Amino acid sequence: MTTVYGVTRFGARLQIAKQLKDIDEFPKEHVWACSQYLTTKTFDSLREMFTSTKLIQDWFTDCAKVISGVCGESVEWVTPLGLPVVQPYYRRAPPAAAATGATPRAPLDLHMRPCTMKQRNAFPPNFIHSLDSSHMMLTGLHCQARGLTFVSVHDCFWTHPDTVDIMNEICREQFVALHSQPILNDLSEYLVKRYSYDYRELDVSTPGGANKKRVNNLLKKVPSKGDFDLNSVLKSVYFFS
Repeated sequence: MTTVYGVTRFGARLQIAKQLKDIDEFPKEHVWACSQYLTTKTFDSLREMFTSTKLIQDWFTDCAKVISGVCGESVEWVTPLGLPVVQPYYRRAPPAAAATGATPRAPLDLHMRPCTMKQRNAFPPNFIHSLDSSHMMLTGLHCQARGLTFVSVHDCFWTHPDTVDIMNEICREQFVALHSQPILNDLSEYLVKRYSYDYRELDVSTPGGANKKRVNNLLKKVPSKGDFDLNSVLKSVYFFS
């Protein structure tokens, strides 16, 4: 589950080791060696089974890296429902400001440099959460239109027992409708419009020209999706239960 959060092999190994330690019958002296083996196999399986997913995640992190590192700006986007999102991750105030008691600048000060590492690591999960929130809102709106009571807490959707089946139907229909949209292409178009450089700045002989050209190329390089049939969600028993 933590793959989308950019978990490292070291972090994954710690998670697996913790699970192995909780097994009373498992030899404690083999925990670290076996956790290393299982970590390698887990990452190999993820790469084999979810090739497109990994490519999309890498594109997210690469875009965030150049937007914050080259453009010097925070990553922002607009959800499919039109809600703007800005990642408020900036570098800490200089030590001098803290020592003198000076008032730090506001987080949204456009002159404050973003923290590239946080921008990069946070973009994939934050973008996914923004899609999940869009799905939740669509489900709630369509439940209301059908006269259903709808309540959500985090990723739990609730309604009265006699309308659960109807809510489940709406939930699946809205998921398919949402993800049938060209989400990645729309994101790319927004990022290009927001962060790309004018062609006159792309001369490699000018300061930063090569990096600016890389930004433009990367933002347009939308990774291909897999071949998963979205409509299968409509008949899935355990998609959302």
